[in-house]
Amino acid sequence: MQTKQTPQPPAYLRLADMRTRYRVSGSTIWNWCKTNGLPAPHKLGANTTVWKIADLLQWEASRTSAK
Repeated sequence: MQTKQTPQPPAYLRLADMRTRYRVSGSTIWNWCKTNGLPAPHKLGANTTVWKIADLLQWEASRTSAK
């Protein structure tokens, strides 16, 4: 008997996904990392930088509760 696997949402976002999610430029994303507490990205390779979605959700929640 085969079981169907439910597709899992991605665990990471790349810079293009970050730009879409927050509707800002790539430069703004990098500035937020330096000055606004955005979680640091993870390097997966020479040309691959990603952010953990779990870290981003935690950051978003902390910003919402701080208001």
